[in-house]
Amino acid sequence: MVNNTKFMSNLRTTRTVILIPHYNNLIGLEKSIKSVYHSKGIDILIVDDGSSPSQVPDLLKLQKIAAKNTTIKIVFSKENKGIATALNIGLDIILDLDQYEFIARLDCGDTCVANRFFLQEKYLDQNSKTALVGSWARWIDQESKNELFKFKPPIHHKKIKRMMSVRCNFIHPAVMYRTSVVKEIGKYPDNYEDAEDYAYFFNISKNYETANIPKFLTNVDYNTKGISVENRKSQNRSKLKIIRNFGKTDIFQIYGVFYNLALLIVPAKFVFSLKKKVFS
Repeated sequence: MVNNTKFMSNLRTTRTVILIPHYNNLIGLEKSIKSVYHSKGIDILIVDDGSSPSQVPDLLKLQKIAAKNTTIKIVFSKENKGIATALNIGLDIILDLDQYEFIARLDCGDTCVANRFFLQEKYLDQNSKTALVGSWARWIDQESKNELFKFKPPIHHKKIKRMMSVRCNFIHPAVMYRTSVVKEIGKYPDNYEDAEDYAYFFNISKNYETANIPKFLTNVDYNTKGISVENRKSQNRSKLKIIRNFGKTDIFQIYGVFYNLALLIVPAKFVFSLKKKVFS
């Protein structure tokens, strides 16, 4: 399915590869790639998850819109098998290439500030025990381009670990983690529908130190047809399962169970309105 030849960046000092799963969202993919920059160079691995013919990415076109020191590779799947499978295909390739220290994430439509990857690499260099680092993030309306709300998760590992029993304290497209951790802990689980990132990061936070940089390094494109909106019920059921399976029996786990049960009952529009008020 894929020719695992080395990226051209083997001749550069590239330390990070950005993993982007793609499915029928070329406009969003191009938008994300245009936002990627690293003064020392960075690579992008796109896993196309069985997009329709009109939405299949064109490598030459994407390479033209990317920064000059960015190298892109695309892997194509014949069938649409979901984001967890696409991410794990990407991780398999990255592990096989064995040339990167760090793996960063970005989703189609989401954008980064210019120094995001430099700051995350720098943080991991200065904090050798930290396995995963995220950041604060803003949610941007896809149509109006206005800021809807912002999320400032805990910064330090102790609080992150404690609060993981309530909600995921990492924004998936805002994280960077060490490749060595993937080698040790494995890939994304496929038994937590629409919440594979929560389960993966919960497992990492139980076994390694984690952190969030207190800066808005990523803008999340709010899409009414995205996984978090379209599959909200199944996602919340998976979150309850994750809290039970990974959480420690304490007051935070109890709170997390009731909190996520409430999210199953409360209408999505009300939750969205509440987020705008609380996180504005």
